[in-house]
Amino acid sequence: MIKYIDIIAIILFVLYSLIFFKMNKKKKNKKKGLVKYIKVILVFLIIIGMIHVLASIGHKENKEEGKTTTTTNEVVTNDIEESTTTEVTITSTTTTARNTSGTFAKINHDLSGSEDRGKTSKGYSIQVKNGITYIDGYMVANKTYSLPSSFNPGKLDSVVSSAADKMFAAAKSEKGYKMWAQSGFRSYSTQESIYNRYVSNDGKANADTYSARPGNSEHQTGLAFDVCSDDKPCITSGFNSTPQAKWLSENAWKYGFILRYVEGKTDETGYKYESWHFRYVGSELAEKLYNNGNWITMESYFGFDSKYKD
Repeated sequence: MIKYIDIIAIILFVLYSLIFFKMNKKKKNKKKGLVKYIKVILVFLIIIGMIHVLASIGHKENKEEGKTTTTTNEVVTNDIEESTTTEVTITSTTTTARNTSGTFAKINHDLSGSEDRGKTSKGYSIQVKNGITYIDGYMVANKTYSLPSSFNPGKLDSVVSSAADKMFAAAKSEKGYKMWAQSGFRSYSTQESIYNRYVSNDGKANADTYSARPGNSEHQTGLAFDVCSDDKPCITSGFNSTPQAKWLSENAWKYGFILRYVEGKTDETGYKYESWHFRYVGSELAEKLYNNGNWITMESYFGFDSKYKD
């Protein structure tokens, strides 16, 4: 756009000069005419300069809008819990809601026709619908409660991806950290391949401490993902001591996410500490579980366990 403004300005300048000098060729007071000519040119240059400034500002704003986070809209899934290069686009079919503050509210699940399975040790309702367990309305997938192999949302829920985009944009704005969701949704069959590989490498007992069996993985829910950051260890214990992990631990709750596998609480979650694994639960519950920096697990808060039967 600026290039065309310059071309037009040059053409107008040449035309004006030709007309002016033709009109003033026979006039006696050429000095006054020259002064008038200079004044008009100065005004002309000022106008062109202002157009340049406005065009530059508009171009910059459009460029910045084009940069809005591509993070979770290009989520990378993997066949093991490590970095790979397969990109998928996030969409969703889950019904969602927002609260009046603009933060994401709890995802609404249609539990009509569900089977009542009693209460947890802390009095929260347990309901099962289509083989999926909901505690106080929240979908649960852990060692105690599994998902059917047929459950396959295909991708991360759009509410999750939108909330993650906001979180990653804030990290970039506040600290300059570039982070993204690595290993988002995984199907039952993908998790089966991952788990079997770990069992083959490390034995079943060891694999169970850091990898979920097929049907027991939160990744299958479409509500959880692992986080990676530039030039940092990705989905390994090396990420635990990074400033990015610290920022996530202190700020994820603001966007409806919880640190799912909390340090020192393996007995509750069933898994080792994972500073990179975050689960979406909505802003209200996330703030409660954040607990002013002393994270509470879902198991502890609701009163259910996470243990395999065998």
